[in-house]
Amino acid sequence: MAKTPSVFFETLGMRCRDVAAALIGGLWIGRSSSDVVADIASLPARQQIWFTAVTLVLLFLFSLFAAQFGLIGMALYWLGVIAIIA
Repeated sequence: MAKTPSVFFETLGMRCRDVAAALIGGLWIGRSSSDVVADIASLPARQQIWFTAVTLVLLFLFSLFAAQFGLIGMALYWLGVIAIIA
């Protein structure tokens, strides 16, 4: 059974918010990603969207910068992202 577009976008938004929370939680010493998810969930919907969008746009811009250094730059970028989230 196919999902309706609203369910698809709601699921996509929640997953993007989880990725943003994992990145912020990894960088913020003393806070886990579940704490950051709870903090984001307590915000109004518009602020949640902005928070998630800004985090993912910054992640994308860092990937473009890393791509300027070729395969080694992208490998270091992905290692950095994995290290932050883990």
